[in-house]
Amino acid sequence: MKPGAILAALLAVAGLGLGVYAFMVNASPYVGAREASAMAGQRVHVAGQIDHASAKLRDGVFTFRLTDDAGDAMLVEYHGMKPGNFESAPTASVEGAFADGRFLAVRVSTQCPSKYESESTNYVSGK
Repeated sequence: MKPGAILAALLAVAGLGLGVYAFMVNASPYVGAREASAMAGQRVHVAGQIDHASAKLRDGVFTFRLTDDAGDAMLVEYHGMKPGNFESAPTASVEGAFADGRFLAVRVSTQCPSKYESESTNYVSGK
């Protein structure tokens, strides 16, 4: 094999290794609210139902309560703007870490309600 081909192969393997390493470092598991509080300081994802009545935006800090599938609720604090479809979204997924009795989110993703609603089909015979 030519030295140039060997060098190219080594660089490709090194690049692939760095890509896998970066993915593993930045990957965070989905857990429930109770698990997130037990893993304080570790970056995780939590998904659940949005308590719209609890949502507040004050001084650039958006807060709301999120209830997971097990019924455990947590306060989410996000330093940023409320997602555009937050008011109509039934659920959200938040990424961040638990600290000082609240979940400090670095990302808030909401479910688009129309995407999951079933379309009603009206079949009328003869038309």
